[in-house]
Amino acid sequence: MTLISEPPASVQLPALAPGFAPGPAELVVGDAVGAISMRAGLGAETNAMLSLHLLTGPVLGIPGHPERWVFLTGPVTPVRVDTVLDLVRIDVQLLAPGTRLALPPRTSGEPGSRWVVRPRPGHDLPPWQAVVSAARSTSSMCRNWANS
Repeated sequence: MTLISEPPASVQLPALAPGFAPGPAELVVGDAVGAISMRAGLGAETNAMLSLHLLTGPVLGIPGHPERWVFLTGPVTPVRVDTVLDLVRIDVQLLAPGTRLALPPRTSGEPGSRWVVRPRPGHDLPPWQAVVSAARSTSSMCRNWANS
């Protein structure tokens, strides 16, 4: 199981030179942390379903048109081809290892990503399979998310 701590172990804080302010913290997707991206509307429905099963975890809101939500999960394991095809159909992406995600600024009001659901120290990240399953189930109940 992967635990989220404050800050997460995989967050790489940049080294500071004298007189310079710290840059943004980032998380690197890899062996310990997976990440799944989807449109915000489907993300909200997926998060509600995960909440019903007590499987919520950290979720980043990434600005754009449309806004995307990135669910941080436990490590990704091999995926069946039919699952990948279904995820493509509903515009859900498993982010590749090495993908860098900018974490929200420590002060509110700054532009960039935001926490939709903040990490909770000492809590496990949800299994990536649970997030994929919730997204697939939700999209079959609310088919319009795939096209909005």
